[in-house]
Amino acid sequence: MDTPDYIICLECDTPVYTFDWDGTRITEGICTSCGNEKPTLFTTEEAYGELMATEDRHYGSSDD
Repeated sequence: MDTPDYIICLECDTPVYTFDWDGTRITEGICTSCGNEKPTLFTTEEAYGELMATEDRHYGSSDD
């Protein structure tokens, strides 16, 4: 996978543009909004979209 343009903090849903990527995963990042520094609490834009779609299906969408 190519290096993403940004990653998303799963603590506060903020885009993070300064991070380290080893070619397959996030190895380091710091969220300037909430201070999160745990690599496992960041995700790529693609994975975040899949996560949100899964939650919408699980909890039901409220697009009414």
